[in-house]
Amino acid sequence: MKILILDGFTLFQDDLSRALFSDLGEVIFRDRTSKDELFTLDQDVEVIITNKCVLGIEELDYFKRLKLVMVSATGYNCVDVKVCKEKGIQVSNVPNYGTYSVAQHAMAMLLHYTNHVDVHEHSVRIGSWSTNKDWCYTLTRITELHGKTVGIIGMGNIGSCFASMAESMGMIINYHHTRDLNIANRHFMDLHTLAQTSDVISLHCPLTNHTDKIINSTFLSHMKSDAILINTSRGGLIDNLALRDALVQHKIATALLDVLDKEPPPPEHPLVGLPNAIITPHIAWISKEARERICSRMLFILESFIQGQPLHVVN
Repeated sequence: MKILILDGFTLFQDDLSRALFSDLGEVIFRDRTSKDELFTLDQDVEVIITNKCVLGIEELDYFKRLKLVMVSATGYNCVDVKVCKEKGIQVSNVPNYGTYSVAQHAMAMLLHYTNHVDVHEHSVRIGSWSTNKDWCYTLTRITELHGKTVGIIGMGNIGSCFASMAESMGMIINYHHTRDLNIANRHFMDLHTLAQTSDVISLHCPLTNHTDKIINSTFLSHMKSDAILINTSRGGLIDNLALRDALVQHKIATALLDVLDKEPPPPEHPLVGLPNAIITPHIAWISKEARERICSRMLFILESFIQGQPLHVVN
């Protein structure tokens, strides 16, 4: 069996073994693969592992013996699942691998903004405390989260995990979901009310036709002027130009973003470089522990596939 890994660098990096599937077949490992490079590869591979490398009808036609596509993530919009089904190709994803890591990163971004640890640590490092007239000082406003309201859009595994973290800090939980989950001490509400009543809004929903640009000019116009928007889910949930306008005009305080609609973003991206947009390069998922879960789950999927027992099939 030939196994092709199209974009393995971000998953394996330098701390996970790249020989993971070597006992199950011949592994062709590539750090990254462009569209043009893809059409120069071995056409006889039976298994492909991808994350962002797109497999549309043209690519799927190229690999004549392909039987299994594993997406090393939860989202699988990089693969044309309909064409795969027509061709008898199984597509499997890896759900729930990064619940704690993503929720932790969302909270880390929030605490980064409220406590400005880096700013104050740097001031001590350069000697500012040693020369200060007082025994303590602040360079920015420090904000306590206790008693503040967080609005969560998408109360799935990650949203619920983030909610628990926020609850442990004394925050009030509002949420919008596909339905009322009747969770004690968590308040289900429509988007309009959530926008109006939340001090912090965190996005934890998938990108679908229904949620595309769910954060738009209308939603932003209902948010508090000192509100914080967090997105560790999908960049397409946000209308970039509408958010840029809201930030430039200080209609909201800040946006804490780990994802953008285009990754890597072009230099002229409307949100990159704004002083009140704090952006990290899609790293909420990337803890070693989360990547280890992805790898072990993919190994299980492949072993199950060989035994004729499909697992985590999305088509």
